[in-house]
Amino acid sequence: MNQNQQSQLKLLITQGKEQGFLTYAQVNDHLPDDIVDPEQIEDIINMINDMGIQVHEKAPDADSLILNDSA
Repeated sequence: MNQNQQSQLKLLITQGKEQGFLTYAQVNDHLPDDIVDPEQIEDIINMINDMGIQVHEKAPDADSLILNDSA
């Protein structure tokens, strides 16, 4: 992974920590264009999940975020 790819991932992780979640669209938007292998993308999503940042199909509403935080 080159430096540009790492900086894109850091931005994505920062955004995820601020929001408390990410969407698949946000992950795809921040991934460098040369990362297209589904396994590689899945590894990145798993890494994000391991950091405590959930990845959702679409942005969850506030109620479900509160429920997830208290669980």
